[in-house]
Amino acid sequence: MIEKTLSFKCKPSQLVNLENFLLTLLVVPVVIVMNEMLKTYVPSVLIPEKLVTYIYSLPVYLSVLALLNLAYQILRVWCIRYEIDTEELRYYSGVLNRKHEYIELYRVKDFLIERSLIYRLFGLGNLTIYTSDKTTPVLHLYAIREPEEKYKNLRCLVELNRRKKHVFEVD
Repeated sequence: MIEKTLSFKCKPSQLVNLENFLLTLLVVPVVIVMNEMLKTYVPSVLIPEKLVTYIYSLPVYLSVLALLNLAYQILRVWCIRYEIDTEELRYYSGVLNRKHEYIELYRVKDFLIERSLIYRLFGLGNLTIYTSDKTTPVLHLYAIREPEEKYKNLRCLVELNRRKKHVFEVD
C-alpha cells in the first residue's frame, strides 16, 4: 500500500480579487460624491418626510454593501485549499457550505498552465487539471505560487500512481 504523505498544500492568492478591490475602490468614492450631490440637488421638500432619511442614507447603504461584498469575496478565496498527496488531489472550498472534492491521481489526464502578466509579476499562475473524473472533469487551481513546480511534482505523482495501480490510458 502507498504511504499517504502530503506532497504539497497550497491556497490561491488574494490577487484573484484584484477586480473586486479595484471596483470597490472606485464605487465607494463615487457613492460618497453621489451622497453630496443628492443632498445638494434634491431638496428635502420634493421627498416625502418619511423617506428623507432613507433617501439621503442610500449612498451610505450602497457603500456598506460594496464593502460587504468585498469582504465576502476575500473570505471566499481565503477558504479555498488544495492538497495533493501520493494518491489523490483534494480541493476544499466554501464559506458556509463546505465542499470537499477528491480526485484520484491516476485519473489525471492533462495539465495547462496560464500566467497572465499581473500573475507573473507576483510569481503566480493558474494550473488547470483535466481528469477523467465524472464529477470534476476540469479542476482549476487559481493564482497559486510556482505553478510550474507544482505541475512537475503533480506529474511525477500521477505517473507513479498509475504505475503502482497498473492504470494505463487508452485512446
